[in-house]
Amino acid sequence: MSEQHPMTEDFTEDDLIFECPFCEKSMAIDKRGMGLTIQCPECEGLVKVPTVSESSDEDPHTLSMPVEGLADALEHHREELQALKEKLSSVETVREKLEQQTKDHEEKLTRLRREFGSIQSALDQVSMLLVDDDEPSKSV
Repeated sequence: MSEQHPMTEDFTEDDLIFECPFCEKSMAIDKRGMGLTIQCPECEGLVKVPTVSESSDEDPHTLSMPVEGLADALEHHREELQALKEKLSSVETVREKLEQQTKDHEEKLTRLRREFGSIQSALDQVSMLLVDDDEPSKSV
């Protein structure tokens, strides 16, 4: 006689529960099997075990995934994001100050060029006057 074993439904937090897309048989596999291709025991079709990202569209009751440490990781990322936002704000402030300094320096440089041009023009006039003063003394 053939002895049949009753199916036990002892699932753990590490089990991933999903259905065969061909015959809709429910299957369970350890979460380490995510992404693998297995053979359905019912229809013998090749079934890709869903991953967390693929299963996010499914009914949340068909998956049993461990979430230990998820809250801590999320909080860590929030803190990291907040620190990056503060750093970005600080960098933006420094950038604005540097842009203002650049603008101020460009304005000063423009004024200095005008003043230098005026000084050069005055020196040219003085040079011409000195040359004109020297010419009559040569003729004597």
